[in-house]
Parts: sequence; C-alpha cells; structure tokens
Amino acid sequence: MVLLLLRQPADQKSHIANLPQAVEVDREESSVDDLVKAIQSSTHLAPSRLRLFLASSKTALVPNSPLNAYDMHDGTRVVVKDLGPQISRRTLLMTAYSGPVVIHLLFFYCQTLFYGTKFQHSASQFLAFTLITLHFAKRVFETLFVHVFYRITVSFYSIYVYILHYWVLSGVFMAYYIYYPTCLPVQYSTSAIDHAASNLAACSSSVSLMSSTAESEETSLYFLSAVWIFAELSNFETHLIIANMRLRFPRQAATARSMIARRARTANARLLGLRSLSSASHFASSMARRFPKGYGFDWVSCPNYFFELLAWTMITLITRSFASLLFLVASAMQMWRKAARKHEMYKKEFGAEYPKYRKVLIPFIK
Repeated sequence: MVLLLLRQPADQKSHIANLPQAVEVDREESSVDDLVKAIQSSTHLAPSRLRLFLASSKTALVPNSPLNAYDMHDGTRVVVKDLGPQISRRTLLMTAYSGPVVIHLLFFYCQTLFYGTKFQHSASQFLAFTLITLHFAKRVFETLFVHVFYRITVSFYSIYVYILHYWVLSGVFMAYYIYYPTCLPVQYSTSAIDHAASNLAACSSSVSLMSSTAESEETSLYFLSAVWIFAELSNFETHLIIANMRLRFPRQAATARSMIARRARTANARLLGLRSLSSASHFASSMARRFPKGYGFDWVSCPNYFFELLAWTMITLITRSFASLLFLVASAMQMWRKAARKHEMYKKEFGAEYPKYRKVLIPFIK
C-alpha cells in the first residue's frame, strides 16, 4: 500500500470541490482506474473529467494501466486536473459528419421549401451532391469501424465548433448555393424574341467548367470525379494505416480501451483487439511509440489531410461555388495547423530517426 498526496494544478480555473488531500491504494494490485474511482467517490465528478499526473515528472497516468508501472511510493504527489464536461469523441464526430448528409439531402430534394420553385438540377449539381454525400457517409463509416482514438473524450464545448464548421459551413451554407436554381425552365412567351430573351436570362449564370462546349464540360467532370475517387480511396488507406499503428503501438495519452469496448459495436470492439494491461512489463512494451509509414506517409507527415483537401478541391472545381471555396480554405487552415503541430511532435519525439525529407502537408513543397 502507498499513500499518495493529491493536489490541483495552480493554473486550473475550476476548483475541484471535496478533493481529498491523500488517498491510499495498493500499488501492486491496483490500476489507475482504481485510483480514479477513489478520487471520484469523493469529488462526484465523472471519471472522464479527471486527468492525473505525477507532480515530479509530469507523467500522465494512463487509464487502465497498472500503478506499479510508475515510480510511486509513500508521499508521491499526484496532480488531479478537471477537464470539464466531456463528450465521447466518437459521438462528436458522428454528430458532425451525419449533419451535412441530412442537410444536403433536404436542399437537393426539397427544392420548393428552400427556393420556392421546382427545377431540374444540372449535371454538375447532381455530381456535387453525390460526391459530398458519399464523402460524409465515408466519414461516418470510418468513425464507427476504422478510427482508433488516443483520447476517447473531448471537451463538450467542442461540439459548437464542429457544428459551425460542418453543419453550417459545409452543410446549410454550401448546400444552399450549390443547389441554387441556375437554369430554370422557360415559361411560355408571346413572341420568339421574348422566348429567346427569357431563355438567355435564365441560363446566364450557368458557366461551363473549362470550356463553352457541353462535351468539354462532360470530360472535365469525368476527370475531376476520377481525381476525387483517387483522393478518397487514398484518404481511406491512410486512415487504415493510422488505425493499425495505434492498435499495435498505442500511445501513453490513450484512454481506457475497455471503455471503448463496452460502448462500441461488436465489430468495432473486435477491430480494436482490446487487451488488458495486466503487468508493468506488458504495459511498457505495449506503449512503444512508432510513427506511421507507407502509402502517402513517405511524402508528408499527414497524408490523410492532404488527400482530403485534394478531394474538396475537386468538389470546389465541380461546383464553381464561393461557398465551396470558403469551406476549402477554412478546412485547409485547420488541417495545416494540425499537421504542423503533429510534424513538429514527430521530429521532437523521434529526432534523427524521423525522415528528414518528409514535408508537413504538401508533397515536395511544405
């Protein structure tokens, strides 16, 4: 048994009420989860809100890991941090990605409701609708059956940012302008001149993608669709590589995988290959860190972001919409920030072992 001294970080905004000054646990038989439960029984905070660190080394205590994997003795100080209200990362992403699918379906099929008229969509509008819904359906599938998360919860307030980015920007804003009636059927006119003038006015906003001929535009749509398919399949492949790497070499920032198993679907639980960390030696070996290698990762640190941006670039060219361009720019800025942070983390953690020729996001450039 060891007596651990508990304290809160000095810079924590929200004070943890009823946090005990010390707690006694069996170092050889207990896990970090047992320590969290002992603290939770006094503070009445959800376990997902509590994050523990060793005060001396700033080492994070990984949920479901044995206490004997850490340097603990009587009087060891443990910092208890309140992360605030949490939401499952899987739930957050499912909510974010499913929203645009429903929104685009409504704008595409409920024309009278949003535009006050019934009209026939152009080929580029129909193609854009197909590619966008397939993209988000793929993201939903990956969230359920592919992604393995280092942290299974995030701040609850993240949902507002995700809804703004996906539901508003790529959902309502993009759908409204992409499916806007650009070439309505011409009503009956008393003269051929009126008929021609009406037809010209109705179709004035319909611009050919790369040339004035229908044949050239059709060829362009085929080409852009082919690049989009390549980008989406490549993005899926990189996600599989990352998931496989995290299964074999989970990071110390990972949270309780047993919790994922209880909440995820049976197929997803089998995919995760959950194992209990029953010993300190098992824990140390399973926490070995690796960086991803293989398809796409030979060029950049985050090829999954690069291929996703390539797919959205194709959609922007197909729609020729300012709304699509705005979403592309916003996504690029966000992904660049994440990729740069991960690139620096890899370089710092692996040093000379990390390939120097790898760029951040754009192959051979940056």
